[in-house]
Amino acid sequence: MNKYSLKTVAFAEALGVTLYVSTFSLLVNNIPRWIGVQVSPNPILSIIIFLLTFIISALICGSIVFLYPILLFFDNKKSDALKIVLWTAIWLATFLPAFALFLIIRY
Repeated sequence: MNKYSLKTVAFAEALGVTLYVSTFSLLVNNIPRWIGVQVSPNPILSIIIFLLTFIISALICGSIVFLYPILLFFDNKKSDALKIVLWTAIWLATFLPAFALFLIIRY
């Protein structure tokens, strides 16, 4: 028997992705101020850094969202795996307007 409902697991996954994206955004936005140097890499280096960062972020977010559903899928609980993925998408789609509303109110 599962300790948590599928919706709760999906909420935790969506919250994990949201926290990761928020933390990453804050770090990238504040690093120049923390180190006291304005970094301006050349365009080629900027593209390389962007693509590598994008790929690493996709791996991290993919792991957060899909690891448990993949384990369920291979444990022949395909319906539960699909429900978790769908509920995670629903939770993420709910978090997006919440953050947008927060930004509109704050700024």
